[in-house]
Amino acid sequence: MIRVTLFVPGAATLRAARLDGFETEWIENDGGFGQAFSFGTVSADDVAQIDRAPGALIVYASVDLREGRAQIVAAVEQLQAAGALAVRLEQSKLGWTIARWLEVFSADDAHAWHRAAVAILEGKTALQTCGMHVFSLPDTRIEIGRDDRVALRELATIFDVYQLAEDPLLRSGQTFTSDAETPRRVLERWPDLEYPTDHPCHNPYGVWRLGPPGGKARKIGELEMTFVPALVAILTAAEDKAGKPLTQKQVEKIRDGGACIAMEPRDAQALERTRGYADLDPELVWPQWQARRSLA
Repeated sequence: MIRVTLFVPGAATLRAARLDGFETEWIENDGGFGQAFSFGTVSADDVAQIDRAPGALIVYASVDLREGRAQIVAAVEQLQAAGALAVRLEQSKLGWTIARWLEVFSADDAHAWHRAAVAILEGKTALQTCGMHVFSLPDTRIEIGRDDRVALRELATIFDVYQLAEDPLLRSGQTFTSDAETPRRVLERWPDLEYPTDHPCHNPYGVWRLGPPGGKARKIGELEMTFVPALVAILTAAEDKAGKPLTQKQVEKIRDGGACIAMEPRDAQALERTRGYADLDPELVWPQWQARRSLA
């Protein structure tokens, strides 16, 4: 499984670079390299230099950028020595000069990692972060409503960095607040609906939806009921076999008859990360299955 994809433009000597533990692919400059780095994170002079690069090395990592950070940083240092100019994370489309990228990810600073790797997408009705899957974590989504957009962006950032820095055990039905004066919001895990499943920006670990202010936690069992195989895989196979969309009754019947293992929540979290994607919430199986199907 590819967890991190790096787009690394630079000198032709990059083409011969060999990185142990990584797959690589050389692509010729199609005239759009500068545009790929023209979103305010790289100076105009650096963009011009990137635009003149003959090509780029695409680096595919099977480790994520949190657990495998030292390995990925070492590989980027090799590329810098071979003539690399910049690095862009394809999972969020954020790019930086190679010196700045190495400065950020060589240090133990979750806030800086987030700024360098995670974008915030803002629509008319909601905002959502994009890129947390490079750390094997869900993104954050908050409905805008009448709330201050700046405050909501800050809240989404705080919640993402909390995941990065603390690696907390989070479960649907819990609540979160950024400080004692701010009303709590109920957490609910959903599939990522911003991008198709085959798009690099799609987060297979889903998103944490933060509910409206003032939400109250709901009762959660001590153990996590984990479907093996995953419920989404069971439903996908059943629908493929049927050759037509499953009805709500069929979906709920499959859920009710699926094989589950009662696991410690931390063990269930580890299984999810090993598997590489989040399962559907059994309590919300019908609306989440419908949402998941809409991405196909």
